[in-house]
Amino acid sequence: MDCILQLDVDMGSGTAVRVFGRCLGFVFEKALYVPYTRFSGVFYEDGVSDISALDVVGVRVRLGGTEIHSGLADEVSIERFGRGYKVRVSSRGYTLLLAQNEPYPRINTNVTLKSLCQANLTSAYISYEDPTPVVGNIYINEGSTVWEAAVAYCIKATGLYPFVSGLNTVRMTAGTQRVIDYSGVKKLSVVSALDSRYLLSDVYMKELGDTYPYEAHDASAARMGIVRTRYYPLDMQWLYDPQVGLQHKLDYSNKGVRKVGMTYMGWLGEDLMDKASGESTLTGKNINYVKVVGGGKGITTTVMCYDDRYGQKEV
Repeated sequence: MDCILQLDVDMGSGTAVRVFGRCLGFVFEKALYVPYTRFSGVFYEDGVSDISALDVVGVRVRLGGTEIHSGLADEVSIERFGRGYKVRVSSRGYTLLLAQNEPYPRINTNVTLKSLCQANLTSAYISYEDPTPVVGNIYINEGSTVWEAAVAYCIKATGLYPFVSGLNTVRMTAGTQRVIDYSGVKKLSVVSALDSRYLLSDVYMKELGDTYPYEAHDASAARMGIVRTRYYPLDMQWLYDPQVGLQHKLDYSNKGVRKVGMTYMGWLGEDLMDKASGESTLTGKNINYVKVVGGGKGITTTVMCYDDRYGQKEV
């Protein structure tokens, strides 16, 4: 299965495309709670390069004929090596821009996921699930990001957490959810994992006075003997229902605390929120993490399913 790199290059008079097909190794990742995909890779070509890394303006990647990544040229180097040259790239998907831009602080009225984000960030590379429910008011705090505004919208609209699907598409529901059958793959490992380092036990939110009447508690933290308490000021973003906002803070601290997964030979083209099948520990669960690694020994894929508040909600 070939991994093909395509670099968009500013040539002064226009944009040219350079394609590299001899891949020495690559890593591709996408995960729930991370608002972008990630790709890094090393490619080799004979001869002398006719482009400079200084002029690269975009990165695209195809795997087995399917475009899996389109993003920013975070880091690119072109290095003479023997009778040819190596191209090293590191790129994050264009949806990263949602987490790097601050929207105008205000109340956004009668918005959908698409209209809210597009009113605060213009990018031809990002698309959105459409239609989604119209929500009356979404308050955007000063210093927050467009991605945080999208999270607030999704929680209010459906109680779901947004994620990146396909090529730079932001969704909150899975749409046509695929079932990925792992019964015929060569399994290299199956794992269960716990990471409770950031799990909160008790959270409180202030009202307009000096009291903290809103509270939420995590029973699983208590069972583990974890005591991590936080007190928050009244968050205008959740003024419509502070209890919902407080519960979200607790639920978010629970992200990926418990997870199960597997690594297998090959790649089946799975995406976030597809359903896993054919492996007893994963069957029926939503896929929340995908990592594809390629090299001289072939391609391996790791998938993880988070047993947390958002990862296994029906979407």
